[in-house]
Amino acid sequence: MAQTLTEIIDLIETKLKSLKNGTAPIFGDVFKYADGDFKKFPVALITENGGRGQVIDSHRNQRTYDFTIKLYQEQSLAGKTKAEAAAIMRSATDAVLLAFDADKDFSGQVDIVRVVEFDTDFKVAAGTFNFATFRVDVVVLVHSY
Repeated sequence: MAQTLTEIIDLIETKLKSLKNGTAPIFGDVFKYADGDFKKFPVALITENGGRGQVIDSHRNQRTYDFTIKLYQEQSLAGKTKAEAAAIMRSATDAVLLAFDADKDFSGQVDIVRVVEFDTDFKVAAGTFNFATFRVDVVVLVHSY
């Protein structure tokens, strides 16, 4: 069972990399840090926000890790129209939500995975991007014996 920050962020990365549109991966790149070198779109960035814990009893702590997943689809450099970029982002957003809903415990590797909230929008800064931001909580029971 995964219990460390490193193990859990690796599980999230594996989940995102496994998502397919037919036989092709949905994401061109998946990064485990805040600012990647975007070359293949859509792009997913995973960052940790911290966490919190609660003592369950003398031998167990319930730990909740907080992560942010950001998805980006560039409009102009990728040769995508606004409509195409919006459709790609909706499809990627749906895929992430469905994947996390269908695998609530990363195949038994954690106690629970929750997509707590998500936002979608677009921004113009050195190009125009459609994006989605997810806040994901991962809960594990840590045994201290």
